[in-house]
Amino acid sequence: MHTIMIRFCTLMLLFFSLATASAQERIDLWEGIPMPNSRGVEVADSIANHRVYKVGRPALYRVAPAPDENRGIAMVICPGGGYQRYAWEVAGWDIARWLAKEGITGFILTARLPLSPDTVTPELIGTQDLQRALQLIRAHASEWGIDPEKIGVEGSSAGGHLAATAGVATELLYPRSDAISHEPHHPNFMVLVSPVITLRDPYTHRGSRAALLGEHPTEEQLHHYSIDEQVTAKTPPTLLFHAHNDRSVACENSIRMYEALRAQGVVASLHIFPEGGHAISLETQPAGTELWKELTERWIDLLYGPKNETSKQ
Repeated sequence: MHTIMIRFCTLMLLFFSLATASAQERIDLWEGIPMPNSRGVEVADSIANHRVYKVGRPALYRVAPAPDENRGIAMVICPGGGYQRYAWEVAGWDIARWLAKEGITGFILTARLPLSPDTVTPELIGTQDLQRALQLIRAHASEWGIDPEKIGVEGSSAGGHLAATAGVATELLYPRSDAISHEPHHPNFMVLVSPVITLRDPYTHRGSRAALLGEHPTEEQLHHYSIDEQVTAKTPPTLLFHAHNDRSVACENSIRMYEALRAQGVVASLHIFPEGGHAISLETQPAGTELWKELTERWIDLLYGPKNETSKQ
């Protein structure tokens, strides 16, 4: 019995090691072509305390569901961090693992940060990287078992601002230089959690605004990067979550976004929880707040059909 248990434990350790290796798959966004908006300065990636502080080569990390549970749906996950860092674990990997359990392929994005010394135009690099990520997933959709018309974005806090920026963008923000760059660059839906939406006082998150646009943004920049002012009828269906007692990013951000979407006739849903602060996505939250995941699952079911109907057999 002792020998059997040792073999069993060894097999389990091997299984988890292989699973971890698979989950750590890294996909370079700009492999094979020049990275746009770059000065050519070498920047080393920096990860500490479950956060990413520097990004030299932007990438996607793919977390796929079991093949027999794959629904053909994908989401690019944009972690928050005030455009100065990424809460990589709680707003990245935790969400990707949850999505995989629901039959959805999660792609954690580590886009370049505006304050990088390699940046030419800071406010563009995140959106350029996210647009490239959406195109790259579509280029490999068949290989990864993904429907190219079912690719969404999920973003938390400043990551919500980045995700929403891609959702309202009408033009590709980098030169078309290879086959991937000719793929559609828009998301098919958005899930925004405690998102930064407006960059105008009094409701903006000033740290995110300063990191993205500097201390003295122009009126044109404020207008262009206040997402509620850029919504059109072509903006994709959007699900919004916020907490009434969020002291970092006021819930008026999500309210303004919802009102803008509704005015343009875009399918949208808004949920404001009484508690949760600026950490709705964490597991240890007041009763009710954790429902954001279940609500997201049901909302996706409404868009694309229930899980048992959309899973690939």
